[in-house]
Order: sequence, then C-alpha cells, then structure tokens
Amino acid sequence: MKARPLLGLVVAQSLAYAGTRLAMIALPWFVLQTTGSPAHMGVVTAVEMGSYGTARLLGGPIMDRIGHRTVGVWADAAAALALLGVPLLHQADLLSFPLLLVLVMLVGLSTGPAEAAKVSLTPFVAEVSGAPMERVTGLTGTVGPVVAGAVVAAAGVMPAFHLTAALMLSAALVLLFFVPLERPGTDVHADPEAGAGYPERLRTGWTAVWSDVPLRVVVCAVLVMNIIDVTVSTVILPVWVDARGHGPGTVGLIAGVMGATAVAGAALAAWLGHRLPRVPTLVAALLVSGAPRLTALALDLPLWAVLVVWGVGGFGSGFVNPILSVVILERLPRHVVGRGMAMTGALTRLGVPLGAPVLGALVGIVGTAPVLLGSAVVYALIATVPANRRISAGIARCPSGNEEGPDGPSSADRAG
Repeated sequence: MKARPLLGLVVAQSLAYAGTRLAMIALPWFVLQTTGSPAHMGVVTAVEMGSYGTARLLGGPIMDRIGHRTVGVWADAAAALALLGVPLLHQADLLSFPLLLVLVMLVGLSTGPAEAAKVSLTPFVAEVSGAPMERVTGLTGTVGPVVAGAVVAAAGVMPAFHLTAALMLSAALVLLFFVPLERPGTDVHADPEAGAGYPERLRTGWTAVWSDVPLRVVVCAVLVMNIIDVTVSTVILPVWVDARGHGPGTVGLIAGVMGATAVAGAALAAWLGHRLPRVPTLVAALLVSGAPRLTALALDLPLWAVLVVWGVGGFGSGFVNPILSVVILERLPRHVVGRGMAMTGALTRLGVPLGAPVLGALVGIVGTAPVLLGSAVVYALIATVPANRRISAGIARCPSGNEEGPDGPSSADRAG
C-alpha cells in the first residue's frame, strides 16, 4: 500500500507526458500540412506556451489552497476535452486557424497547472511512500512515447489527437484513484498563510523563487534552454525532416530514440541519483544532452548518425530533470511547494512565446543550420553555469537530504 501513491503518480505522469509528447508531434505536423509555414508553427507554439506559462504563473496559490491532486485531475480532464476538439471540428470543416489557436490556448491553460500539480505532489508522495525524492523525480521525470511518430504516420494526425485525449483522461483517472488526497489549508502550523489572500500568496511564491540565488540562476538557464528545445522540437526538427523527404514517422523516430534513452537515464538516476555528486553529474548531463544534438542537425549528418547522437543526448537528459526538480523542491519551503513549482515552470517558459516565433522566422530567413549552430553554442555555455562556485554550493545535496526543513533555505543562501 505504501507503493500505491508512487505507482499512481508515476503512471499518471507517464500517461500525461505520453499525451503531450504525441501532441507535440501531431500538432506541428498538422499545422505544417495545412499551412506549410514555419512561422505559423511558431505562432501555434507561442500561443500554447504563453497560455501554459500564464496558467502556471497565476495558478499556484489556487493549487496550494485546494490541493495538488484536485488540480491535476481536473486540469488533465480539461486538456483532454480541448485536444478532442481539434479532430471533431476539423472533421466538421469548422476548424479555422484562429479557432485552432483558441483550442491550443485551452490546452496550454490546462496542461500548465496539470504538470505543476503532479510535480508538486513529489514531496507528499515521497513521504507517504518512504522513497527518496531523487527516486520519485527520476521515475516521474522523463517518460514519453517511443512510438509517437509511428502512431502519427500509421494512423494519421487526427486519430493521434483522439489518442492524446484518451491518454490525458486516463492520467486524470489514475491520479484520482491511486494518489491519496492531501488536506491543504487545514493545519495552520503546516500552512502559516492559511488566512492569507490570493495576492499575498502569489507574492510569497514569487519571493520564494526569485530571492533565492541558486533558484534564480536555474530558472534563467532553463528559460534559455526551453526556448531552444521547444523551437527545435516543434519547428526546426519537423522542417529538417520534411526537407529531406521524410514524414512524421521520422520525427517520431528521432524523438522516440531520445525518449527511450532518456527513460534509461532517468531510471539510472532513480536508482543511483541520491548517491551521485550533483554538480558534476548535472554539468556532464547538460553538455551531453544539448549542443551535440543541435550540431548533428546543423551538419546535416546521416539519419543513423543523428539517431546515435540524439540517443546519447537523451540518456544524458534523463539525469537533468530529476536533479533540478530535487534542487528546487529542497530549496522551497514546504507550504509554498505548489506556488514555487508553478512559478518556476512559468518563468522557465516565459521566453518561449517570443523566442519560438523569432527562431521560426529566422529559420525561414537564414535556414536551419545557422540557427542550430548558434543555439548549440548558447547551450554549451549554459551547461557550465552549475560549475560556478556560488551556484554549485546551492545545488549540492544537503547533508541529510533536506536540511532546510519546512522553512526553506537559510537567509545566507538567499543573499544577493
């Protein structure tokens, strides 16, 4: 029974992540087929990520008030309905591009709180399951569908949307029946802001993240990486594949190889993560998972070589999210976990609505290779940030797992 909440969270995360991965292949390919424009693909990405970030930014206080599981269940169900609207309206010949943007916005408004809610359940599930947080974040951090592209290629884009909606709804049901309900706001000692209003709670979440120097640096670094990664996965990779005469199955094959090796990396991180030195592991994982993937596309390597490079990069990326998630969770006060995780998720995606259309437009102007090479250089520079002495001290593991306790990091750590 102690393993039941962990199993529920892992399965719910896997189903929801599989759904979003499938949508990330189906939606850009649908836009490319119907408009033929990389700029339109960037606009769709901007709308989705803009609404995603807004929902995460503003939804944290509500999440901490009514409960993470409750938000996760309802948000996953709402995302399923929005995704289902794409094939239904398309089949009825009612899906204009502006209406597609509305549905994409609803998907972003739903998946933002849904993802934040499930990540925020990590300390609670680790506590009731008796598992180290590194193990929980490793098991839940990187799981996706290896055959997503094959589904789009074999069944078509519209059936892929049906499957995505089914996956999101299944995630909501698993979360509802397997993960116990927390009791937020009932213990004044557990939540010193039990009587505070929405603006004050929102400000507390912002302060908990932005006044902490290591968290602030992590947020800025991940912000830049997200701009690059989202643009590559939703704009550049489909354009690169299409230019070489391949279909969505190849997009799925590349992403699937990376996803499969990322699962292997995340599994190893779940097993050994709490024993590994965080800073060297994080730097190595970032160096392996970022710049080489982009360089392989920029150099127009053969498909087999791209698959090898992306596979190695995927294995490295399997270590990144578990480490960063534990660092964030350790440095946030317990009663601000929901707001803090929602805030970090929103801030790290803040630049995507602007960056994705800009990079998408640059691809149309100068081509994919210059954009990819420039992005690879930026990615490599970011990978060295955790090695900075001041930042590495904030990322390194607490001697007993979480020395800050419910009150979060010391004032010395927050200085500056």
